[in-house]
Amino acid sequence: MSGGSRVIAVEVAGEAAPGEGGFLTLIRLKYRNRYADGTCSRPYLYEHIHRRGFDAVAIGLYFERSGHPWMAYRPGIRVPVYFRRDLALTVPDSRLYDLIPEAVAGSLEPQDKGIQGFLGRVVAEVWEEAGFRIEPGQVEALGGGFFPSHGQSSEKIHLCAVRVKVEEAQPARGDGSVNEADAPPIRFRPLRELLLDCVSGAIEDPKVEVLARRLSTRLGYLPELGRYASAEERESVLAFEHCLERAGWSRLRIEPQEPAHREDPK
Repeated sequence: MSGGSRVIAVEVAGEAAPGEGGFLTLIRLKYRNRYADGTCSRPYLYEHIHRRGFDAVAIGLYFERSGHPWMAYRPGIRVPVYFRRDLALTVPDSRLYDLIPEAVAGSLEPQDKGIQGFLGRVVAEVWEEAGFRIEPGQVEALGGGFFPSHGQSSEKIHLCAVRVKVEEAQPARGDGSVNEADAPPIRFRPLRELLLDCVSGAIEDPKVEVLARRLSTRLGYLPELGRYASAEERESVLAFEHCLERAGWSRLRIEPQEPAHREDPK
């Protein structure tokens, strides 16, 4: 962490200078809908946001121990959520979001082109946020992406997983931003516990829940039962496993993915 100290508060330090920033672009225009009969709707105002690079990637870093998969998450400092305490909310919220548990993730950059650019971004984010050196061939498909707020933003989040060896972790170097430097390091928890926290509201980042669910399917793990599926049970979910391989960014692969290795649960 910056200065070697734990963050105890976030405070406003002034307004941004002209031209400072530029990660988000607000589009505020009037639109109209064109119909098949040649007529149009009345014009209406619509506001939405584009992120620089437009999309993002969320990464399920995982290992398996004693018959159970564990996945990484990280405590993050997120200014919009931190200042909920100052908002007149319709549904009162007494939680103080000094830190918010979230997935290992990162924005794609304009120079990240095609599948090689995507995989390169995954490699970079895993090193910056988690301290693992990985190769593009280690990245596993986790199906199609999703829009976290499609009424307000064009951003799509693409999903993948990477098996890691925890003993090979090095100190994460971050991306140079203050909040990434000040955030605590990643943590690993069993998939079952992560999903219970998502349902209870202890974790409120949907990326964590979607990643944990998809990873459970990929590994043939049944989080509700706390065990791996039997051969007969896996037969019943093969269609879902195939979708993880064939949907989303993974369909751009030229070479087929190797199936994920799993420890013998016995």
